[in-house]
Parts: sequence; C-alpha cells; structure tokens
Amino acid sequence: MHCHPALLLATLLVITVPAAAAAQGIAVLVGAAEGRAGRQPDATLVNEPFAVAFDAAGRLHGVEFLRGNRLFRLGGAEAAPEYLAGTFHVTDTKQAPFPVAAGPAAAQRFHGLHDLAIGPDGTIYMADTFNHVIRAYDPATATVRTIAGSGAPGYGGDGGPATAAAFNQPYCCALEPDGRGLLVCDIRNARLRRVDLVSGVVTTIAGNGASGRPTEGAPAAESPLDGPRAACRAADGTVYLALREGNALVAIRAGRIATVVNATGKAGHGGDGGPATAALLAGPKYVALDRVGRVLIVDTENHCVRRFDPETGTIRTVAGVPGKAGTAVGADWHTTQLDRPHGAAIDPQGRLVVVDSENDRILVGASD
Repeated sequence: MHCHPALLLATLLVITVPAAAAAQGIAVLVGAAEGRAGRQPDATLVNEPFAVAFDAAGRLHGVEFLRGNRLFRLGGAEAAPEYLAGTFHVTDTKQAPFPVAAGPAAAQRFHGLHDLAIGPDGTIYMADTFNHVIRAYDPATATVRTIAGSGAPGYGGDGGPATAAAFNQPYCCALEPDGRGLLVCDIRNARLRRVDLVSGVVTTIAGNGASGRPTEGAPAAESPLDGPRAACRAADGTVYLALREGNALVAIRAGRIATVVNATGKAGHGGDGGPATAALLAGPKYVALDRVGRVLIVDTENHCVRRFDPETGTIRTVAGVPGKAGTAVGADWHTTQLDRPHGAAIDPQGRLVVVDSENDRILVGASD
C-alpha cells in the first residue's frame, strides 16, 4: 500500500534475508543478483515486477507487467514465489483488451498489471492497465472481480458506479490511509480519479482531460496534467501525484495543485540537497510515503529512487546510481545499480524495498 505507513508499522515482515545478501547490506528478495536471467520470460520466475505491497501478516505481494501478467506472493527467503492470480502469458501494448469477468483467480488473463494495494480486509486491488479496469483479488475464495472500469477504453461515469465507468489505461491504484478509497491514475484521460470503496462511486479529483503542464495554484480538477502516472495520499490529506511526461511531482492541497519537484518540467537528474522545485526528474513512475511522511519517487529513467521532504522542500537520491543502469549489488544503496525501477515501498521493518523491473528482481536494504 503506497501511503498507509500506519498499517505497515503494525506488522512484521516474515521474509528472512539470506546471509550472503545481508552481509552486503542490500538483499535480493526475488530474482537473480546478476539481473534478468534470460530474454524469454520463464513461468517459474518472476518476470518484470512493477510494484509491491505488504499484507497484514507482513508478506510481500507483487505484480508482473507484460512479461508475466501475474499476482505473486513471497513467503520466505528460500521459498519460490507463489502465484495467486493470473495465467502466465506475455502480452504487448498493441494487443486488444481481454474480456474481463469475475471468476477463479488462476484463470484470469491480465494485461499489463502496473500496481497493487492491499485493503484492511486483505482484498488485493490491481491496476489491470491495458484491460482498462481495476480488479480485486479475494484471498478467502481465490477469485477475482472487477471493481472499476467497463473494460472498454474511454472516459465517463463520474458520479456513478465505478463498474460502469470508462477508464483509459489506469496505471495506479493507491489505497488511501483510511482504506475507504482508491486513487486511480487514468493516464490516457489525463486525470486522477477516486473510487469510493464503500459506495462504489467514482469521481475525478484532478485533471481536466487536457495533457499539459499543470496550472499552478488552480483548482486541481480544472488543470491539465502531463502524464498522471502514480499517486498517494498523505495523512494530512495532501495528494502527491507523479507526472510521467511532465517529469515532476505535484501536490494537491485543499483542492488546488502546485508543483513541488521540478518546476521546469525538463527531463534530467540534478538538484539533490537543494530546493526540490529546482531539481530535475526523468519519467517518474511511482510514489510512496515513508514512515515520517517523506515522498519516495521512483525516478525510472534516471535508474534511481529519490526522496522529497515536504518539511524542508528538498530532494535527494536514496537508491541507485543516477543515469547508470546496471546489475551491480553494492554494499549500500548508492553503490547498487538499478535498471528502470518501477516500484518502491517501506517494509514492515522500516527497510527500503525497490522493484528493479528490467533486472527482474526485488531488492531490500536499510533506509535512512
């Protein structure tokens, strides 16, 4: 869950770190230390992981993107991943959506899972991006149902049932701190939408449907958005939204939008230690909160993870070697190379977990 640190604090991670990896300081939770094992996906391996979340027992769950299209769970350092939902198959972005229907989890044909969130009752929500829907996995029955999206790309349905609404490539499904709503980045509609998990109603909270740089200080729902890719809500109600094409992080407070990282919108890397508004990002793909409310930004095209501090207004790199993709697992995060990471989280022990997507692995290490 992106922005639910209170729940994470109450749990204990059951995954143990292999001794060799622990000695290095950075552990490989799943995948090979040397990165992707082969060009062709293998059903026995985790392929192209994109995001992770932890359940109430502290177990790590993740989703695969186009190279696998499955929901998986890790139960321990020596155990193989357990695949909970989705038929292993390789897809691409040009393929048409698959029919979506409620039924057994193992029979589902997902199409580019991007994100997941785990509710207080254990329900796992997944952004089934190229099927244009948000799905929900019930661990008690091992079934999957659709909670948002008609399955046909488009825009519409605000104010009505989310299941009847049209989305166009929902990328993010971030659970709100109280567990009552999901933030959904409806990227091709240039909007950030919210699904009320109690009433089932969908609304738009940011974006007017136009692609472009946000209008500083404007009502969020009246502003353009340049690639709304990932969002989370902080305990004080602030919504942080990463703009992929806009190379920026914006904050929505009291219904108004303002850029807090990279006011220029230019792609690049720089600005660590200084004002975040003057810093650069390159295609950010994910955001999450740490335990004290700082925002982790997965700076994908810079092959690193950054951290924005709302109190000081500054930013720094916390993982990866900026601008240098690779497979090296170092003694700490700053000597560990990543290759287009797409997810990050703080685990129940307070450690940083990074989803190193192009290396087909998930890493964990100390977080300062």
